[in-house]
Amino acid sequence: MHLKTLASTLAILALTLPPLALAGHHYGGHGNMDMVWDMAALDTDGNGRLTFAEFIAPNMEKWRSGFDMIDTNGDGDLGVDEWNAFLEVHSMKSGQ
Repeated sequence: MHLKTLASTLAILALTLPPLALAGHHYGGHGNMDMVWDMAALDTDGNGRLTFAEFIAPNMEKWRSGFDMIDTNGDGDLGVDEWNAFLEVHSMKSGQ
């Protein structure tokens, strides 16, 4: 491999990998990557079917943690100001 090609490849990796790692934080911290997906583990009554309650139960703690992070005044409700602040921090816009 030529030195220029190697240097270019390393530069591209250096610029690409950190944003991907940071983006993965959102999924790993509060969502898909750490979620339980084993049906046998989720099927707590052992009937071979999942209810919605069974499906979400192992991940409720993560959802609660995320909700509590957004609920900055700790009143148990998300106000428009809290929601918009959350969206702004994550560079998202409200659907309204």
